[in-house]
Amino acid sequence: MRNFLVCILAFCITQACLAQNKDSTGRVFKKFKVDLAIGYASPKSSSSGADYNGGALFAIEPKFAVIDPLSVGARIEAAVTGHVYKNTSSNSNNSNNSNGKANLSYLLTADYYFTKTKLRPFIGAGGGIYTTGILDSNTVNSNSRSVPTTSQFGFMARAGIEVGHFRLGIEYNFAANDAAYLGLKIGAYIGGGRKNK
Repeated sequence: MRNFLVCILAFCITQACLAQNKDSTGRVFKKFKVDLAIGYASPKSSSSGADYNGGALFAIEPKFAVIDPLSVGARIEAAVTGHVYKNTSSNSNNSNNSNGKANLSYLLTADYYFTKTKLRPFIGAGGGIYTTGILDSNTVNSNSRSVPTTSQFGFMARAGIEVGHFRLGIEYNFAANDAAYLGLKIGAYIGGGRKNK
């Protein structure tokens, strides 16, 4: 009987210690998640005087929560926009020139969350490589198969909210060579939900 009571007491102490260790981490959310987003891209006005139209973007971003309020990740994003150069010349031989621009970026990112509730406002930033390719009507008409590209370092700042597994955000991408753009995003994430209690 005494051995049985000793075993029960040891079991209870062990469970209490394990529960204390588990609670001491303060973790509310799972560590890993993958953000998927689509949205609207609005390019910065060009130094060449082009009238810029908006476009679309798609992004995927795996993340790891170092602690609940802080996640680090790697963002891959493609943003495609259209541009039209208006002809203001009286020369009828000159026509409007249109082109398309594609930005592909690879960034290391970090997000800070202000709450641990279902509604989680956040701010974030990142930095990495932006590669930009332009295909204009002159290239198409000349039957050229090469698309000129430029690559440069840039960075991004963002803010938004997460509700459940859904995410809304606004981002500004700072990059040289007329590659900067504003992104308005809506998306969802896989994983990263609240831990089972």
